[in-house]
Amino acid sequence: MHNHNEQYDEVSGAALVSNMWQYAANVFYPSVALKELGLYRPNRIGVRPPLPQSPGLGPHFSRKYPFPVLLEERPEHYTLVEEFDRISREYERFTRPFSEPIFSETLKIIQHYITPQSRVLDTSCGAGTEATKLALLVPEGEVVGADLAAEMVQTTFEQARRSGIANMAFFQADVARMPEEFSGMFDCTFCSLAFHHYPEPELSVREMYRVLRPGGYAFIADPGPDWFKQLSEWLADWADPGWIGFHNGDEFRARFEAAGFSQYYWEEILPGIGLVVARK
Repeated sequence: MHNHNEQYDEVSGAALVSNMWQYAANVFYPSVALKELGLYRPNRIGVRPPLPQSPGLGPHFSRKYPFPVLLEERPEHYTLVEEFDRISREYERFTRPFSEPIFSETLKIIQHYITPQSRVLDTSCGAGTEATKLALLVPEGEVVGADLAAEMVQTTFEQARRSGIANMAFFQADVARMPEEFSGMFDCTFCSLAFHHYPEPELSVREMYRVLRPGGYAFIADPGPDWFKQLSEWLADWADPGWIGFHNGDEFRARFEAAGFSQYYWEEILPGIGLVVARK
């Protein structure tokens, strides 16, 4: 899917935020209530992988790199994230009503795969809302927050420091070309509401495979079921800066199997939102 967002402006941005907030209020929150009553039956592909047998890799990057590590040269796809640089300070405030229930439902599943010693890579940390929360779940481990947008990395760093969170490191990185020193260094990779911005999805999944230790897990939460794609792609293409395309559960499965992952699971955790849990 080609993105036509060169003309992204305040009007389209406001329309996207308004639609996100309305969808969260009218669909997400009632669905959460139905789930709690046992009345929500999510679509699934595969079975959940087994839980980890090892305690986790512990801290490394947070001790080696106390300050953000930025790229020396402008990355190839930087035009896709320039708008995120501009809105990095306000981003979390506008997206929270939509992203918060998604992260909450995601956490209910992935928390069982994350140990107190886990080393987690957030491949697109944005303003750091989820990455800093994950860091609190791994007090004897660490979270590395990475993002292609330099200002997002800086915003995540500032949020962590304000919150007194020390077990984090911060990298400006292209998810399709992550640092060599990441190879085999993570228990988990995490990607929330960002995969639809990736211009090279196959390479990105292969990179997730490379940076995971044997038996490590990749988690991706993103819009994806076919009915949601048909309803919302026109709006995303018009209003979401850097949008590339949504992927359904079967499309994700093909990419993860091609990359070498041994086990794959997908669940529609909320209407229109899928969660991938894949094991290396």
